[in-house]
Amino acid sequence: MSLKGQRRLAAELLGGGLNRVWIDPEENDRVQSAITREEIRKLIREGRIQLLPKTGISRGRVRARSGRRKKAGSRKGGQKPGKEAWVLKIRAIRRHLRWLRDKRQLASGNYKTLLAMAKGGAFRSGSHVDEYVKAHQMLRKR
Repeated sequence: MSLKGQRRLAAELLGGGLNRVWIDPEENDRVQSAITREEIRKLIREGRIQLLPKTGISRGRVRARSGRRKKAGSRKGGQKPGKEAWVLKIRAIRRHLRWLRDKRQLASGNYKTLLAMAKGGAFRSGSHVDEYVKAHQMLRKR
């Protein structure tokens, strides 16, 4: 029992697509016998045939993929696990390097080199910096 023609007429009358036409399953026989526009209009008035609402497609995933909604207010959860440890370590190393420079034990060129190395993760701690400085004879001669 095909309702193709009735569905087509209803879609035309309701101003929507074929897939959006809903036909009451309990009234299939009555809808099948309706073959004129007037009969279909009557079934629409009675609510036996209706137009389903349009279904939207969420663009949330696409927005997230394109880099939107990723700023500070949208983030949940903590930072990467090792970040806090890294921040504490790099601050200590930089403080130590400044101290060496201010005590005139490091030349400014060496200071800049060591600072860049520290940023790259070359040193574990301030004492590791000291070992490196001694090994590479970067201490200023007195």
